[in-house]
Amino acid sequence: MKALKTLVASAVLALSAGSAFAVYVNPVGGDGPNSSLQDVINGLYHSPTCPTCSPVGNAPNVTTDQAGAELFQIEASGGSIATMIIQLAGLASSTSFGIYDPNNTATKLQIFAGGVAQGGQATLSSNASNVFTLNYGNATQFSSATFGYYIDVAGTYFYSQASLNGGNQQLVDYRGDGDTIMLPDHAAGVWGPSSYILAWEDKALNNGSDKDYQDLVVYVESVTKVPEPGSLALLGLGLSGLAFASRRKQKNTK
Repeated sequence: MKALKTLVASAVLALSAGSAFAVYVNPVGGDGPNSSLQDVINGLYHSPTCPTCSPVGNAPNVTTDQAGAELFQIEASGGSIATMIIQLAGLASSTSFGIYDPNNTATKLQIFAGGVAQGGQATLSSNASNVFTLNYGNATQFSSATFGYYIDVAGTYFYSQASLNGGNQQLVDYRGDGDTIMLPDHAAGVWGPSSYILAWEDKALNNGSDKDYQDLVVYVESVTKVPEPGSLALLGLGLSGLAFASRRKQKNTK
């Protein structure tokens, strides 16, 4: 029984592992002064242009406060807005951003083409048939309500699931906790727990990457993290074993 309880505890830890691990983020931006990812996120907080924003000290630490989300679903409203925060990369004009079907990565829907300006927005919606549609009309049928995000760097794809990048974590993400921030060209507002900042590295980590993760930074809202299938299976195994052992113990005491 003790071993089964340990298994369940391990499963729960696996589900929450995203907040326990930390991907190294280069603290020095390679694109000039104040261009590190920490600088970019700090810039959304209190400043002369946003005196009502939360103090900069509330900003997430880019290395230790990662959310670890890889797959997502749109919340009950069926709609999610993506807002471009910044692109700091030599290939910015050739780097697009979108969603993909984790059951078939060939199924994709582009949200932003390359070179979208700061503050640019697009609305993504889904229906009960898992058809994802953008505000400008493009639509794609997915196999389920679950999706991942990708960037396409001049024909090279990087995915929110590290397993699809040869184990490389090309994305680091941060979940809101109620701070007031101001996105470029928009009014200040609450960064709530159903919104994430997605920060991408546009070169493979094992092939010349500077690991600064500010090559494309996007804010997405009204989405929720979906646990990886392997983690769910592990949790299910632990809970099933615990239930079986409990029934067996009750039977033996009768």
